[in-house]
Amino acid sequence: MARQQITERVIETDVLVMGGGIGGCPAAAKAAEHGLNVTLVEKSKLERSGKAGQGLDEIGIFPRDGLTPLEAVRIYLGKSSVYDRGGTERVVNPRVLFKLFDNAMWALEELEKLGVNMKYINGEYGWMPWGFAAGGELGPKVELRVHWQNVKPEMAAGVRKRGINVIERTMVVDLLTHNGKVAGATAVNTRTGEFIVFKAKAVVIASGDLERHYNSPTPHFWKYKMGLNTCPAASSGDGQAVAYRAGAYLSCMEMMRPVTIRDIVLMQPGQLHLNDGIPAKVFTWKGDEISRPPGPLQFMELERQGLAPLYYSLEHLPDDFQKRLEVHIADETMLRLKMSQDRGFNPRTHRYQIVGDRAVRFNNTGIVIGDNLEALRGVYAVGECTDTYGIGAGGTAVAGFVVGENICNYVSGAGEPPLDKAQVEYQRQTALAPLAVKDGVEPLELECTIRNICEEYGGTFKSEGRLREGLKRLGSLKREFLPRLMAPNPHYLMRCLEVRNIMALAELHLQASLERKETRGLYIRLDCPQRDPSLDNRRVYQRMVNGQATIEMVDVPELSPDFVKEKK
Repeated sequence: MARQQITERVIETDVLVMGGGIGGCPAAAKAAEHGLNVTLVEKSKLERSGKAGQGLDEIGIFPRDGLTPLEAVRIYLGKSSVYDRGGTERVVNPRVLFKLFDNAMWALEELEKLGVNMKYINGEYGWMPWGFAAGGELGPKVELRVHWQNVKPEMAAGVRKRGINVIERTMVVDLLTHNGKVAGATAVNTRTGEFIVFKAKAVVIASGDLERHYNSPTPHFWKYKMGLNTCPAASSGDGQAVAYRAGAYLSCMEMMRPVTIRDIVLMQPGQLHLNDGIPAKVFTWKGDEISRPPGPLQFMELERQGLAPLYYSLEHLPDDFQKRLEVHIADETMLRLKMSQDRGFNPRTHRYQIVGDRAVRFNNTGIVIGDNLEALRGVYAVGECTDTYGIGAGGTAVAGFVVGENICNYVSGAGEPPLDKAQVEYQRQTALAPLAVKDGVEPLELECTIRNICEEYGGTFKSEGRLREGLKRLGSLKREFLPRLMAPNPHYLMRCLEVRNIMALAELHLQASLERKETRGLYIRLDCPQRDPSLDNRRVYQRMVNGQATIEMVDVPELSPDFVKEKK
């Protein structure tokens, strides 16, 4: 089959990495170090792409002193559940968690080899105990404080030095498969509109999490979107969507993180919760202190009592800590300090309003990965696009190095990936269709409508009737307006493709919420107010089979002693 019959351009590679953040760069660099031909595709610019594009102040998946990786995993599972804070159920795959803890120190050395500055002050590492917001007790891990304002330029330099083929301003449309394993992917250059086929033996998805299905509590969200370290301008769930359409499982799509702060462009919430093990204090509007940040139901009760708004405060922290906090803010998003100064917000005295009754972002949601971080045959996934969300940036980098270290084992036996002309042509027509639409629908207009449906019919407080109505409305949008998306130029084409992904994942979100008929921790079904013990250690799994959506409840794997002993 002649290449010109498929597309204008075919790029052949051993490994294709989708996303150039702090998971994608390590995966690409390590794979190239083993002599593989590696191509990295990024829809932004590599030097400032991803959630750490503006900086980062800490990383961590390191076992606390005196703990083995196995002990750290067991404590983590017992203390940190998105369904039930303080419970003992398994949410993430403990085998994956063990692999990350076990490889953390090795990955630290690899980061330094890549050219990333890991030292904090006077050439020393800045080890920090990780405390929980409830009581501030020590957790199973320690984190590294880092001055990572320029982590992405440093990683980009390391990637380019290794001769990796970097394709920027290019968005992946979908994966290509053949007989159940990956054959590559298709993509569109968002500046020229060129349709590209990547012929690859293996694919690594490192595209970040979902951030654009719910509105931000901050006004002028789109104006200040790049002021957030979560980078919602890019986080449209692209990796999850392409994996799902290729047949991979997604899990925990019903789970949301409902508590944040109103002034999110002025303060990173994590800097209020952890603070080197010292949690922020919480006050009612009257100035009375309460013991801990409330969950959604507790927040609703305090509001009923007339005690809302509630506020986080850092006023009790000593002056030297306040200075360190400002350094941390500068390391992660220097823009926050400038905006605070312009608005007269003093981080040392300002009380930050808690938004405790609305959904903000997805949590522990994403691609299901197995023990070797593989989602499908030849498809690997790392970081916050996976169902191990919550392990932080340090875990993302570790996962990238682990995949890059071992992917040659798969590539060596993968054989030559064949391209299916019909599959390529379908993806080409899907990708380029908005360019031919005149007087259609603006992608941002449809995206905002999808977000409003998620807000009104999903959100923190769910019920069957509202979820079904939301799905009905999404179905109407999908039939009537998705085909009418228009793109007057290739940049708009990227936004159209993002909305396609956002629509698909919004449907999965509401469908998963219908499936979990209980209330558990931060997951609330008003029509099913009790916890269902039969769902302990079980997650909602969704996948596409022969073009049809499937959904089921699946047991989370256990961490067997044999697995740990053999370090599989």
